[in-house]
Amino acid sequence: MLKTIIRQFKSSSILRDPIESNVLKASFDLNNVKDLPFNENIELAWKQLIPYKIKLRKEETPVLFLHGLFGSKLSFNKAGRLFSELTKVPTYALDLRNHGESPHVLPHTYSQMAHDVYNFIKERNWDQCVLVGHSMGAKVAMIVSLIYPELVSKLVVVDNTPHAEQLDEQFKNDLLGMCEVEQIGSQFKKSENGKRVTEIKDVDKMLSQYQKDPLSRSLLMSNLLVTQKDVRNSYIKDKRKEVFKVPVMNFWKHNIINAMGSWPHIPSTTPKFSNPVLVMYGNRSNFVKKEYFDKFKEYFSDIKFEEFNSGHWISQEKPKEFINSLIMFISPPSSRKIEPSPKKKKKGYGKIHRSYK
Repeated sequence: MLKTIIRQFKSSSILRDPIESNVLKASFDLNNVKDLPFNENIELAWKQLIPYKIKLRKEETPVLFLHGLFGSKLSFNKAGRLFSELTKVPTYALDLRNHGESPHVLPHTYSQMAHDVYNFIKERNWDQCVLVGHSMGAKVAMIVSLIYPELVSKLVVVDNTPHAEQLDEQFKNDLLGMCEVEQIGSQFKKSENGKRVTEIKDVDKMLSQYQKDPLSRSLLMSNLLVTQKDVRNSYIKDKRKEVFKVPVMNFWKHNIINAMGSWPHIPSTTPKFSNPVLVMYGNRSNFVKKEYFDKFKEYFSDIKFEEFNSGHWISQEKPKEFINSLIMFISPPSSRKIEPSPKKKKKGYGKIHRSYK
């Protein structure tokens, strides 16, 4: 079934015309942008988010975080570690294809990314896992739960919906800004070997012409190649010119922003996902509106909606509330065995937990 969906996407708009922005125009020639290799089976970069000096309960169902567009496995680094510390549940995060340290390849579609995540789970012989996905990662997580429901015990959807909805024009301008920075990438690399990005403030100043919000701009800049480890990544081909961990020029060339607003065809014969689903949404975000709630009910039968007083990046804007919601949905204290410990230690845990209410 998944292979059929992937084949449909190979012939879709993802490999057609480049983006045409009504607000800002590109200054570069796409004919000079070399295509990425095509690969349906890749090994994703990953990281276990291990808390400090905490013995985890390895028998617990692992939690797997999936980041959004222009994010990485580090997007949930702080939140994932704290969640693991408070629950003692093993917690992991992935770099989805074309992000972080994972391979730069086509196709970049939701169906293909779901296939990548499926392979990651099967390679680790996990019977099940809890999927937590934000934005782009939320759609990937939903597709995995629908195509491979036996692998997902619980699902957390962070600010996205199971239907096609064109992304805001600002996402195109964000990507365009990154492309324009990369066009003059060598100007931002004044290190000893001219490979690392050193002129961070200059990049920020240039990106501010395309993205005014500092929080959103910091997300884009989290992709900068600033360390020796970053530039050693084998998927970075032109180490003196490329500035970002994401192949931004290829994203622009192949209309990836439009593709990320899509939703693959799920056959009507596909059963609804019956395990618990939590949908977190920001009341200042346009991604999940209350009129979209019925879209979820087409695919999920056990679903809960939770509103946050935030924009799209809930885990960054409301970190305490975000962690507390994860704990109460995935591993509430009443559902797990608390190991005997000194009273003082129990009291300390209680204080930590209450601070996230």
